[in-house]
Amino acid sequence: MGVVNVTPDSFSDGGSYLDPEHAIQHCLSLIEDGADIIDIGAESSRPGSAPVSPETEWQRLGPVLDKLSELKLCSKLSIDTRHDQTMLRAAEYGIGWINNIAGLARDETMKHLANKQNLKYIAMHMRGLPSSMQRSPLKGPEAVYEVDKSLSSYYGKLKTLGFSDDRIYLDPGIGFGKDDQANFQLLGHTLKLAKKRNVLIGVSRKSFIGRALNIDNPVERDAASKMLELGLALGGVSIIRTHQVGTLKLLFNNTMGIVEN
Repeated sequence: MGVVNVTPDSFSDGGSYLDPEHAIQHCLSLIEDGADIIDIGAESSRPGSAPVSPETEWQRLGPVLDKLSELKLCSKLSIDTRHDQTMLRAAEYGIGWINNIAGLARDETMKHLANKQNLKYIAMHMRGLPSSMQRSPLKGPEAVYEVDKSLSSYYGKLKTLGFSDDRIYLDPGIGFGKDDQANFQLLGHTLKLAKKRNVLIGVSRKSFIGRALNIDNPVERDAASKMLELGLALGGVSIIRTHQVGTLKLLFNNTMGIVEN
């Protein structure tokens, strides 16, 4: 899953793809690099970021969806949003995925999404909101327990509302309201979770990697990110959300002995 932030303030590439044309070109570039899914977000979720309204979110997102719809690419798209209104509007384009960093939407919204037979739903764990989540982050074993409990609850709710197993993906939310020790412990726990559920994980360029290795610039964390991502992919994680698709795909294919024409 390639990442496209249509925002002015995302932690890694804020502002680079706020212009719709730049966002569209980056989507096409990620697909050329081998991305199976493109995750487009129009509200920053970096620690301390301010929320935006659904209206502002759609002003950023709508033009990108319009063009990608013309190019018949919507089935490859994931919309990263916690706003019900945005989920419902995006679903009408025939997108493939909703990626909800807040876990669950309203029951009525999720019932409507469940009726879109080709639409998959990603429920992520986050403690609080991006603006406040790192003020009192979960620690170590406490985080593993809370994440496990929350993701189990999300899974049960989605099943009740009409989503089949193959349409439900769970995300432990690395970096979202957890301290560094918790993030590393959750990486190991995620491999256990992946044995019984479809799991998505995002570690690309995240701050806990920078603090562990003393790398301040997010882009310079790519090599370390790739090592973690490769291990998670080989360990059975279904989807790796990353900024740098081509390198990860090459590493994975080489490790598995896959040769592409």
